[in-house]
Amino acid sequence: MRRPAFHILFWSFLLCGFTTTGVIETHLMPYAQYCGFGPVTSAAAYGLLSAVNMLGMILSGWLTDRMNRVTLLGSIYVLRGLTFIVLLNIGVEIEWLMVFAVLFGVVDYSTVPPTASLVASHLGLRVMGLAMGLISAGHSIGGAVGALFGGYLFDNLGQYEWIWLSSIFLAILAGLMVFLLKDRGATGAMAPIAAQ
Repeated sequence: MRRPAFHILFWSFLLCGFTTTGVIETHLMPYAQYCGFGPVTSAAAYGLLSAVNMLGMILSGWLTDRMNRVTLLGSIYVLRGLTFIVLLNIGVEIEWLMVFAVLFGVVDYSTVPPTASLVASHLGLRVMGLAMGLISAGHSIGGAVGALFGGYLFDNLGQYEWIWLSSIFLAILAGLMVFLLKDRGATGAMAPIAAQ
């Protein structure tokens, strides 16, 4: 916990939890219904998001082994922030709801492979389990805060605009935090675990 890299990865992943588990996984379907879409359409959009999410994680894992991981992770967060602009402008168009589902799905949990890889190279394999446990706990805290904050804002304002605007800001902030890291080389270039 004395290493700056831990705090960058912890706090960016906490913000990750806010913008994924917190606001999207909790509030996307109610928001879609708020926009006038039925339960089946809302659930279909979330299902599409989840299917693309799987592909996004695989692509992110592949890219993690082949490019600058700091650039990859920071860019994912920034792109995630920008997807909320689409969400703000869905209106009553089902096509825009599905476009958002695809775009957000690509950058949803795709932060996990580069985060884990950066933990391995910056904090070390010997503490990777503990470090990822703590960082994942941060994700859960962010998710809890995002869910509560979104519900609180909707109960008091009767709309979702401020939760989406805050998510734009927080996702981009997470990306800017990650850009403070230096990439120490892909883990694929490291010595085999048994040799370390």
